[in-house]
Amino acid sequence: MKKSLLAFLLLLFTGIYAFAQERTVTGTVTDADAAAPLPGVSVLVKGTNTGTITDIDGRYSISVPSSSTTLVFSYLGYTRQEMTIGNSNVINVALKAEETALGEVVVTAFGLEREKKALTYTVQDVGTRELTEARELNVMNSLSGKVAGLSINRSGSGVGSPTRVILRGNRSISGDSQPLYIVDGVPASGIENLNPDDIESINVLKGPNAAALYGSRANNGAIVVNTKRGKQGFAVNFNTSIMFDNPILMTNYQNLYGQGSGGAYSPASEFSWGPRLDGSQVAQWSRVEGKEGTTYPFSPQPNNVRDFFQTGHNRAYTLSVTGGGEKNQTYFSYTFADAAGVVPGNELKRHSINLRLTNKLTDKLTLDSKLNYIRQDIDQLLRQGEDFANPIRNAYRIPRNIRTEDLNQFEYTNAAGLLRQNYFNPGSNGGMNPYWTVNRNLFKNTLDRMIGLTSLTYDITEGLTVLARAAVDRSFTTNEDAIYNDTYIIAQDGRYGVGFGESMEINTDFLVSYEKSLNQDWYFNVNVGGNARKNRNTTLSSNTGPNLVVPNFFALSNTQLVASTYGVGAPRDVNSLYGFSQISWKNAVFLDITARNDWSSTLPRDNWSFFYPSVGLNAVISDLVELPTWLTFAKVRGSFAEVGNDTSPFQLQRQAFLDPGGRAGYLRLNTTLPNANLLPETTQSIELGADVRLFDNKLGIDFTYYKTNSFNQLFTVGLPVGSGASQFFTNGGDVQNEGIETVITLNPIKRADFEWNITANFARNISMVNSINDQRPRVEVGGDFLRRFFVEEGAMFGEVYSRGYLRDEQGRVIVGSNGIPRTTPGFTVRVANYNPIWLGGIQNNFKYKNFRANFTIDFRQGGSIASLTNAIIYADGLTEETLQGREGGLIFGQNFMEHETAVLETGEPNNIPITAEQFWVQMGGRNAPIGEVFSVSATNVRMREAVIGYNIPASKLERLPIRTASVNFVARNLFFLLNRAGNIDPDVTVGTGTAAQGFDSFAPPTARSFGFNVNLGF
Repeated sequence: MKKSLLAFLLLLFTGIYAFAQERTVTGTVTDADAAAPLPGVSVLVKGTNTGTITDIDGRYSISVPSSSTTLVFSYLGYTRQEMTIGNSNVINVALKAEETALGEVVVTAFGLEREKKALTYTVQDVGTRELTEARELNVMNSLSGKVAGLSINRSGSGVGSPTRVILRGNRSISGDSQPLYIVDGVPASGIENLNPDDIESINVLKGPNAAALYGSRANNGAIVVNTKRGKQGFAVNFNTSIMFDNPILMTNYQNLYGQGSGGAYSPASEFSWGPRLDGSQVAQWSRVEGKEGTTYPFSPQPNNVRDFFQTGHNRAYTLSVTGGGEKNQTYFSYTFADAAGVVPGNELKRHSINLRLTNKLTDKLTLDSKLNYIRQDIDQLLRQGEDFANPIRNAYRIPRNIRTEDLNQFEYTNAAGLLRQNYFNPGSNGGMNPYWTVNRNLFKNTLDRMIGLTSLTYDITEGLTVLARAAVDRSFTTNEDAIYNDTYIIAQDGRYGVGFGESMEINTDFLVSYEKSLNQDWYFNVNVGGNARKNRNTTLSSNTGPNLVVPNFFALSNTQLVASTYGVGAPRDVNSLYGFSQISWKNAVFLDITARNDWSSTLPRDNWSFFYPSVGLNAVISDLVELPTWLTFAKVRGSFAEVGNDTSPFQLQRQAFLDPGGRAGYLRLNTTLPNANLLPETTQSIELGADVRLFDNKLGIDFTYYKTNSFNQLFTVGLPVGSGASQFFTNGGDVQNEGIETVITLNPIKRADFEWNITANFARNISMVNSINDQRPRVEVGGDFLRRFFVEEGAMFGEVYSRGYLRDEQGRVIVGSNGIPRTTPGFTVRVANYNPIWLGGIQNNFKYKNFRANFTIDFRQGGSIASLTNAIIYADGLTEETLQGREGGLIFGQNFMEHETAVLETGEPNNIPITAEQFWVQMGGRNAPIGEVFSVSATNVRMREAVIGYNIPASKLERLPIRTASVNFVARNLFFLLNRAGNIDPDVTVGTGTAAQGFDSFAPPTARSFGFNVNLGF
């Protein structure tokens, strides 16, 4: 009894003594670079389970036993830091952002986070800070030059234009080679109009190996976006950016000769082959009252094209609020973007509202819900390419003597009281006053997009979790076009049309996950899940035809016959089951195994099920063996993947269409025969890589080699005349992409007040068409007046053919008796291929105290472009290149185009003189241009992005209601360091389809953007 009492008193005394020895330590955790508080940082007493997290202001308070000497501070994306407690009760910590990816966590399949060193494939993450500072209306444009192997091309439709994004080369012959977009673990229709302020992280999963679990659409890789959630505490953030776009006209217009042909003036001419611009008085072309019948000076107008364009802008204002407690957190944001392009009237307004709720309903059950609504209105959506309603086409062709003051009076009323276009060549078949185009050809586009997500996560027991999720991405679009009377060719008597479209994708999925450490060395996880995807879209369009009854009264009833069409779109159902597992040993060797099976409604029942696996192995050598001290980290990896792919809907039965006409319309059968035995397309890929860090992380090299082959591609094969159809759908082909990628990180200087970091990326991809089909070794993907875009066996993907010089067996150009080179009658000469030899980018990041600067340069070496713009403006006599030989004396192959050897049909050297007008008019123009003459290199180097910022220290804000503040000068697309294409921006294409690559046709001028960004935290 006495012993028990003594033991009890001893235990009580020990507890009281221990309790008396505990003390409370407080402090604040901040970002070492931004001097801003960090909420949610984990604070742990080393060697114990005692811990806490920082609040919204970065403050913490923790009870520390007397026996403990160290606190451990850790936060995702920052370097873990240990602090000795000593005798102080206040410990403030400044965490540094991680400089290497050694312990970094990235978001991969289904929104799961994984340690980057454990990945068996290539993933490259993109810093999101610049997305909100050097802001782009289309988020994808911000990634240019920052990701190895990523090629981005903008379409020429003006503000908010879509992009074509390619990872590791083209794969699909007749389909789409663009990557899949994943937002918060769920496939999305795109991210181009997402609010950059809502994006937490962007990870680029390259190739089938990285994206095998996402199914058929991910065989071109995946771009994974994770959006922001609420945090504990309460905080308000306001971010505003104001950017100005300055058009850069790179064409060297000549200013010596004006309107006319053959050296003679004509006030109605659309060409500049007339007499010299000597200031003499010539007949006025304008029909505006007070000018008709007068004269004006025949003088050069060097700025008449530039005058048409304006300084654009891009303004964005974002208010975000985050708050919550331990169990419930909320994130809310509202963004208003207001933009105007460099073309007058081309304007965009976008509203974005985002609400995300995270609720811990019980200790085991968590609910995550999100609703994102986007409303976008675009006025004067630009028509592209050779569309006569493209204002760029009309502006670039202005003769060199036409005055802006005459041209911008774009309309007048004739004697009959009718509104008419004021143009120097009325009724032109190819020309129009550009000011009329933007003021009297009105095109509007409205988008309403809703993205919703709800997920439930239940922790059944330790290590066993079940996730159930449902998501919808639904868009409604409205198009309206109103074309005034006297719009030549397009609608001489006016036209009005409206169109409506709806697209929707619904994804429901589940995932069961189990993880367990078997012992100190072995760990494994197993995941099993399924997905059901539904795609639905419809379109409805109606128009009056080119004949309004009442001039310029825009209503569908203002016609004798409304033409309407309804499309059921491309409905598709895909059901999937999948599983993936990882086994690791000593947290240094990792084995990944995945498997997926899809059932697609677009394939025949016998072939609608397709299975594909992947396997990957990764070893962190530096964790397995002792390496020299200069070798900080070393990892090798390898993987194999197979990905299936279905086809587009309605390929299994022959379609019939009801066209307007007659008394009850016409029934038309599709000229493509279906194929009831279609097989799924298959892509197989191997990838090998290594990641090393040297000299205490001063230098890092991440190298990847890959090869992918896409088999059983889907395309059409021609049928003989009289078969009742022109072609049928079939399988075949093998497109191979093989390449290397390297990402190099370098830290040349790291001092207390100054740091310099460099990140460089390099990628080389060779895209070859190994085979197509015995019956069709070449597939025409698209074309136009200038060229044809082919995929053909034994050649690189995307060979462009056009008309070219007629040559003899020695390759010499044959010149006709008129002194002009003879040309081929058809599209038989290879003139271009847009595929680059290599792509690259360099980012330089400087930090000095509270100042920072970031500069991005991107590189494109090789590839070529066929330019319809040049074919037309050269034939019009508008450029400096057309000045040589205006008075004659040009001899092709001698004093002109000296790089060519030219002979007459007799074999004798060419000696026949010609004029510049004779040559360029014969070679160029719209209807039959010679593509060999108008193809240029796509090689370019540009200063893509610059950000120079200042973070105001927290000590300066103590008396203000502001927690954090930063001010940044930002700029994008500043200038070309090299541009072999001359007057063409190789980044801009006509549309985003496969055949748009390497084609230039009257794109808007490249714009230099600069402005300011201010970010305030409350």
